[in-house]
Amino acid sequence: MRRGLISLGKVQCDSCQRTIPYAERYLVIEEEDGVEVESGKKSYYCVDCCLKKGYAEYRHEKGETVLTFFPSEGKLQEPDDEKTSEQAGDNE
Repeated sequence: MRRGLISLGKVQCDSCQRTIPYAERYLVIEEEDGVEVESGKKSYYCVDCCLKKGYAEYRHEKGETVLTFFPSEGKLQEPDDEKTSEQAGDNE
């Protein structure tokens, strides 16, 4: 389970070991052996480490750039939808 939180200045990143400063965003994720699970050991990651590990991404929504800790399932499905529509056009 993923939870995006705001630091009170007492949180340390489990990956780079730096203290996450006050008011900076971070991610708490439950994982075992580096794999996300429903319940397991809680790991704390700063934004930089989340981006490196693929746990976070920047999205462009409504003319703004937004940081999110949740994967975009819609983006993963778009290429398949395009192939399906292209294949349907080829079959006609």
